[in-house]
Amino acid sequence: MILWGRIQDFSIFAVLQFLAQYKKSGVLEIQDFEEYGSVFLTKGRVDAISLPLSDDLLGKRLVTAGALTEEQLRECLLEAHERDVTEPLGLLLLRRGYTDRATLQEIVNKQIHDQALELSNWRSGSFKFTIPERPIQFPITPSIDVQTLLLDASRRLDEGDRPRREKIVVEEEICLTCTVECNEHIKARFLKNDVCLWRNMPAIAKDHLFPGIRRGRRRPDEEDDFQDLPFL
Repeated sequence: MILWGRIQDFSIFAVLQFLAQYKKSGVLEIQDFEEYGSVFLTKGRVDAISLPLSDDLLGKRLVTAGALTEEQLRECLLEAHERDVTEPLGLLLLRRGYTDRATLQEIVNKQIHDQALELSNWRSGSFKFTIPERPIQFPITPSIDVQTLLLDASRRLDEGDRPRREKIVVEEEICLTCTVECNEHIKARFLKNDVCLWRNMPAIAKDHLFPGIRRGRRRPDEEDDFQDLPFL
């Protein structure tokens, strides 16, 4: 982990602009008490945005856009299930000749712009930016300029567009660090009477309360990263 902070102090857009300015590559992970998301960057440009609770899957978007029939989508999903493969849907569609790369690129590009609009709705929670040991590669990569995304989201908001999923704003943010990231050593040191002294906010330490939040993947050497963390 190289960067972390609170969204109520520094907006997601401000953090993205900071990362773009320094051309950083990695994953910006965001979360609050109800949702989890990730923004994938390469040299300061956005490759993908994942918001599982707010997003339509690629296949549904292709069908809605008329670029794919429901029957073709079912065939691809059935093939992937029967072969037990993890081949991305986009590559499977290209291999079968059901669509072309230009169409996929257009749909994925629209998907990222829609997700950027959803990010404008985040007012609280926490973020962290990490650099994976191995770069994350996507079969279809728009590589969109951060400033372009932010300007488009601002324009759509001015024109009356609103995020599809309304965020619940709480007066006091719940710290999910213990749920997702903390190990027993950190809990013993910082968690006192359900207050996280490290993050200086109320904490929830019971994993079963938030079953939808993905478990963090800690590298063997990551524990030392908690010492003298740079933060926003």
